[in-house]
Amino acid sequence: MRLTPHKLTTLLRAGTVGAGLCAVIALSGPFRYSDLNLPFPDTVAHALLFYGLTLAATGALPRSRAFDVALAMVGLGAASEFAQSLVGREMSLHDMLGDTAGVALAYAPVAMGRLRDLARTHPDTPFAELRRTDRRRARAPGPAVVNLDRIA
Repeated sequence: MRLTPHKLTTLLRAGTVGAGLCAVIALSGPFRYSDLNLPFPDTVAHALLFYGLTLAATGALPRSRAFDVALAMVGLGAASEFAQSLVGREMSLHDMLGDTAGVALAYAPVAMGRLRDLARTHPDTPFAELRRTDRRRARAPGPAVVNLDRIA
């Protein structure tokens, strides 16, 4: 059996789903962070968790924009904090900031790579112009306008 990018992506998707389920259980289960006896604060644990989840999700979803994956992971972090409050655990802004920091650390190399690419290919083009010409952000054409005067 040869390893191909498609097979590796499929394995990565399965691993990401498994890691996500473990994260849901860990974040919303009846566990206390102090029971784990980890040598770093809870906020750092959140950052590490969301760093790993963001890396895995970015690799598992190659057709999705990395920024969109990062935004989804920040949303997942907010949802996890809200879910913790529903199951009787503490909802913490510090944990949410840790989640966001982990996502930002995972996304930063992607953003730097994109900036390096733009600096090589379009060094003097303003970002506003680059955004207007981005084909991924192209708007669908609006409805056709029919001139009734010409039909009659």
